[in-house]
Amino acid sequence: MGKHAILLQPLPARYVGWIAAGFGLTVALSLAVFVFGCVLAAFWLALARSPLAPLRVAARGAVGFLRRTPLLVQLFFWYFGAAQLLGEDAIGVLYSWQGIHLGGLHLPAPSLEALASVVGIGLYASAFYARELEAGLANVPAGQGAAALALGFTPAAAFWCVMLPQALRIAARPMVGQFCQTIKNTSLAMAIGFAEMSYTARQVETDSLMTFQAFGLATLLYVALILFLQAAAPLLLRRLGWTEAARA
Repeated sequence: MGKHAILLQPLPARYVGWIAAGFGLTVALSLAVFVFGCVLAAFWLALARSPLAPLRVAARGAVGFLRRTPLLVQLFFWYFGAAQLLGEDAIGVLYSWQGIHLGGLHLPAPSLEALASVVGIGLYASAFYARELEAGLANVPAGQGAAALALGFTPAAAFWCVMLPQALRIAARPMVGQFCQTIKNTSLAMAIGFAEMSYTARQVETDSLMTFQAFGLATLLYVALILFLQAAAPLLLRRLGWTEAARA
């Protein structure tokens, strides 16, 4: 009976606030990783189409390496290994940076944990985003590139301005699925001390011993975020007029 009573106890408001703050950082980290990962994915794809064989091999090798290496190992490398590679002076500059002031708005400097999380998870995600964009690019009619070249575009300009936007439209729906995976992958950032939702749920559990309530609330928030994304993304794509492209 005592165990059931503990399970039925509500989580105090201050602990709910902790998890809510972690939820906000999870959303922010997921968005930062998605943007960074998409930019890197386009970069990998551009290199893979380079006329220079070494660049093509390097791009495909990097994507394959990132896909086959555990994300947790990559996070540890960027947090512990990269800090040693940068040296104490660079780390000192990072810790002393106070952020950016824009008028009356102050944007705080990101922590080393935040930067390592964005870089580590972003690099890992970029390898999967690149495969989705590559599949989208394969479905762009070959005549589009030839027409761009005929109009005077350079091969690079044809890729960035004509081919890639169409590939993105075709790959938009699969990219939503990859973004959902990215949201779940951000939970691994707790391993390097970034205070996202899994980290704060662990803090609540340690401080309150209310394991079921802390991780139960975190689980529900993860599910709610992903369900919202899965419901909202198709509506947004239709509003953008990307529906037909997504079916191609």
